[in-house]
Amino acid sequence: MRVRAKRKRRRGFTIIEVMLALALFGVAVTTFTAAYLNIINAIAAIQVDQAYEQDMSMIRLDVFSSVLVEDLEEGGEVFTGSHGEASWRVEYEPTLVADLFRVRLLMEILDKEKDEMKEVEEVHYLTRPTWSDPVERAELRAETRDRLLAKQSGLE
Repeated sequence: MRVRAKRKRRRGFTIIEVMLALALFGVAVTTFTAAYLNIINAIAAIQVDQAYEQDMSMIRLDVFSSVLVEDLEEGGEVFTGSHGEASWRVEYEPTLVADLFRVRLLMEILDKEKDEMKEVEEVHYLTRPTWSDPVERAELRAETRDRLLAKQSGLE
C-alpha cells in the first residue's frame, strides 16, 4: 500500500486576490477623495456667491425703496458688507401699462478676484404710481380700456 501524502490545504488569500482587493480599494479611495474635494470647492463657491448676492440685494433694496423718482436720477453709493463701497445709477422709462416702468439698474461693485471695479447691469419692471404723471396715467388707462373693449367686441 502506498502512502499518499496528503496536501494540507492552506487557508488564506492568493496573491492575485490580495492585489485585486488593493486595486479596488485604491479606486474607491480615489473616487471618494475626488467627490469630497468637489464638495469642498462647491461650498467655497457658494459662500463667495452668497456674499455677492447679499451685497447686490442691499443695493437693490436701497434703490427700489426710493419713493421719489428725483432720488433715483441722482444715483447713489452704498457701503456693502463684503465688497466695500458700491455706486449705482438708474435709467427708467415708462411702458404702455399705466404705472409700470422699465428700470435699468447700473451698479459698480468691487470684484475681489481682480481687485477692480466691475459694472453690473440689471433690468427690472416696477409698478410705481408716484413716478407717473397723472395726465399720462389717465391717457394710458384710456388706451388700455379701448384696446380691451375692441378685443372683447371682436374688432381686432
